[in-house]
Amino acid sequence: MLECIIIIAILALDQITKHLIQLSLSPVGSSMPVINGFLQLTNVHNTGAAWGMLEGFRWLFIPMTLIVAAVLIYVIIRFRKKLTLFSRITLALLFAGAVGNFIDRVALSYVRDFIDITPWFQFPVFNVADSALSVGCVLLLIDALFLKERSLFERVSFKNENPDPQKKEEIDVKNKAGDGSAADQPADKPHA
Repeated sequence: MLECIIIIAILALDQITKHLIQLSLSPVGSSMPVINGFLQLTNVHNTGAAWGMLEGFRWLFIPMTLIVAAVLIYVIIRFRKKLTLFSRITLALLFAGAVGNFIDRVALSYVRDFIDITPWFQFPVFNVADSALSVGCVLLLIDALFLKERSLFERVSFKNENPDPQKKEEIDVKNKAGDGSAADQPADKPHA
């Protein structure tokens, strides 16, 4: 299953890179240039959400992430046959990104960030899980705005697709017999 491969690969890459940065760049705040003037690795501990917002709200992020991850995995499993390849990749990226940072929050009480492209403009330090989330969000936006009938939002319906056969029969009988609406009434005879 493609989704499993994407999720496992991103989670492995995320956790391995975070661990290597923690071993290589100590103490927190240490940096190492990779591409001068463009990219450096910086060991940062983020106790907030994206870009350090809502610092100290760990109690909110953990249950929220669990809910989002549960919905994503439900949609991936329940609607897999209806989803396009594009939608499946999008959902896998979102799930892997959410879970990657969730692991840090539960195990360490903070998220390990290290990709720093700030030397020439102000951009928050981020990690592989953040990248997966960001790409997944962009793909979700493309899906919603441009894919129309092929969209994830068109293909996923939480309505009961297999209604109770007895109720379906009752609905069919009502439709055949008419429901007493104006369309079912005989037309008025013209006045003489």
